[in-house]
Amino acid sequence: MGEQSVEEQFNQIADQYDQWFETEQGKVVKELELKALLEILGDLQGKTLLEVGIGTGLFAMEFRKLGAKVYGIDPAEKMLEIARSRGFEVKFGYGEQIPYPDNSFDITLSMTSMENSKSPEKFLQEMVRVTKPNGKVVVAVLNLFSLYGIVRKIKGLFNKDDLFREMHFYTYWELNRLMKKYLCDVSTNSSVFFGPFAPKFILKNAHKFENFGRKYLKPFGALLVSAGRKC
Repeated sequence: MGEQSVEEQFNQIADQYDQWFETEQGKVVKELELKALLEILGDLQGKTLLEVGIGTGLFAMEFRKLGAKVYGIDPAEKMLEIARSRGFEVKFGYGEQIPYPDNSFDITLSMTSMENSKSPEKFLQEMVRVTKPNGKVVVAVLNLFSLYGIVRKIKGLFNKDDLFREMHFYTYWELNRLMKKYLCDVSTNSSVFFGPFAPKFILKNAHKFENFGRKYLKPFGALLVSAGRKC
C-alpha cells in the first residue's frame, strides 16, 4: 500500500482537525498565532481576503469577525466542506494555480500551507498575482529552527504516515529571502517560543515568553509570519 497524499491525510483528519486547538496548549498556541497574524495583517474592516489553504476555516472565522470578506481555496475536499458549512465562499484549488483572476484581493494569506508545496516560488507568485496592486501578501509557515519544528521532524523520521514527514519547514532567513524576491517592504516575525511538551507554568505565562522571544529570539518561534506589499 502506497503512502497517502497530503490531501488524503487532511481529508482523513478533517473532522478532528480543530480539536487540538481546544486543548489547554492548543488554545494558547492559537491565541499567540492569531495575535501575530493580526498584528501583521492590520485593519481588516471591509477588506477582501483570500486564504490559500483555508482548511476548516478556523482562523478565517476570526478574520471575518474583524470585518474581512474572506474567500478560500484548499485541495482537501473534506476540509472545504467544513469551511463551507461555516459560511465561507470556497473553491477547490492549489496554491500553485489559484482559481481567481489577477488583482482580485486586498490581502492574500497562506497559513501553514506553503510547507506542502513542491514549487514554493510558483505558490508565492500566484499569491502575488491575485493580490491587488499595493495589496498585502502574508505567508505563515512552520519553522525548522524551533522546538516544535525539531520534535515534528524527528517524529516524521520514524513514522512514514506522519502528517509533517514530507513538509518543508522553513527557516527565518529562507522565508525572508523568498518574500523579498517577489514583494516590497517585507517584514518577518515569529510566534510560539515553547515546545510541544511545555509545562503548565509556561502556558500560564505564555505572553511573557512571547514578548521575550519576539524581542531576543525572533528567528526561533514555531510559526514564522512574513508580510510584504505587492510592488
